[in-house]
Amino acid sequence: GISTRQLERLFARYLNSTPKHYFMEMRLNRAQNLLVQTEQSVTEIAMACGFQSTSHFSKVYRSHFGRSPLVQRAKIG
Repeated sequence: GISTRQLERLFARYLNSTPKHYFMEMRLNRAQNLLVQTEQSVTEIAMACGFQSTSHFSKVYRSHFGRSPLVQRAKIG
């Protein structure tokens, strides 16, 4: 029942973020948990977290965490 602009203002005020950025962080954090806690392939994790391709997922993941999903998995395991 609120406008898009009002939602954006609330996100900025209480979360210091935009809805788009916040949702992307949620997806990436979920992906990181799946990489560490499961044996699922990177492709399966990318799809489970809403990415259209493994290459896009890997690029966004590397940009956010500073390492690729495969390196992340290797560091833990």
